[in-house]
Amino acid sequence: MGLDRYIDERQRWADYYRRELSGISWLRLPEVPAGYRHGWQSYVCMVKGVRNDIMETLLQRGVNTRPGTHAVHLLKYYRERFGLKPADFPVAREADAQSMAIPLHNRMAEDDYRHVVRALREVG
Repeated sequence: MGLDRYIDERQRWADYYRRELSGISWLRLPEVPAGYRHGWQSYVCMVKGVRNDIMETLLQRGVNTRPGTHAVHLLKYYRERFGLKPADFPVAREADAQSMAIPLHNRMAEDDYRHVVRALREVG
């Protein structure tokens, strides 16, 4: 399977997530600016609430998630090397605490995606 086919498949499932998850009030879905094509290496959402509790609930329902990004300025090396404080970059700190990547990869079947959607709706 060529790269374009992988990206097209991921786009199809990213579109599915957007349709199926758009009504969940505590979940902010990723957006792609007009005129751009996303590779969907991961599907990172922002959550309202305690992200780690949500991730644990999803894990109990058989959906493995992970933090969507990390705030570099919170890592020990950068904190110490550059004297950074957690409050220095509030948006990065928020993304570190509230981002969550949900499963999206080319080895998932349609039933897998449906299970992820069902689990996310149940958390609500």
